[in-house]
Amino acid sequence: MSRYLNEIQKANPRNQSQTDGKDLDIRRVLESLKEATPLLTKAPDVGLKESVRVEIQTGNNAPLILRDDTSSQSALEAYRGLRTRLMRIQSKSGLRTIAITSTVPGEGKTLTVMNLGLCYSQLADQRVLIVDGDLRTRGLTQLLGNPDTMGLAEVLSGKITAEEAVLSTDQKNLFVMPAGMVASPAPEHFTGERWQEFLGWCSTTFRIVLVDTPPVLPLADFELISAACDGIVAVVRAHHAERDLLQKTASALDPKKLIGVVFNATDVKSASYNYDYGYRQSNSLSVPRGQVQ
Repeated sequence: MSRYLNEIQKANPRNQSQTDGKDLDIRRVLESLKEATPLLTKAPDVGLKESVRVEIQTGNNAPLILRDDTSSQSALEAYRGLRTRLMRIQSKSGLRTIAITSTVPGEGKTLTVMNLGLCYSQLADQRVLIVDGDLRTRGLTQLLGNPDTMGLAEVLSGKITAEEAVLSTDQKNLFVMPAGMVASPAPEHFTGERWQEFLGWCSTTFRIVLVDTPPVLPLADFELISAACDGIVAVVRAHHAERDLLQKTASALDPKKLIGVVFNATDVKSASYNYDYGYRQSNSLSVPRGQVQ
């Protein structure tokens, strides 16, 4: 990973030009997502208790796929490409729980989790759960509009069950687990058996579980969270983190669990924007500039 990150940092100049503004009919993209053929067999139909329903926000602060305005086709295609590659890996390895992280804050991991979850949910029999595992910043929970409900913190402290904490959404097959209210230091929530038990329950209930984790540096939370997950995806924002920090991240990640890297906020007009083939059998891709949260 360290060599790969060095190569892509060198390959992408500090070009501040904007993303290609070509208009796209979002409805047409969603229809194409719905028509795609799933690569996996049907997941067990494990029932969920009737839960609170939240609406995914629309407008300027909404996830890319649900925005009312036109967006970049290259960004949407990139998220679809990430979904397809992960599904191929799932079909071979059977992994269900993926920790999505970054080196430092501001690289786009939260928006990547949300848009990837939306992409999965558009396919038939792809029931997906997105989990706000960053109990410090609660970024995903904020993106969901801060629902006034209990969440992961209460599940891990034993106050409620996982079934009671999962929220449904206005998007078919998409479920969310907010962070909840943290009453003790964040790392302590992931040191016991309840975190592993929670992910075990998730694996039998959902096709895929995407966990928005804290950045790798300098916190201890990520190592505790990812230890119980099947795989790891790292989000790297172009020209954001320093190279020495990226190298520290590379050495901190478990190479057996690292699925690939999402190179975020790239310039689609740059000659180097070609999905960065060549790392871990193409398990990496670029997301155009402007799609960062």
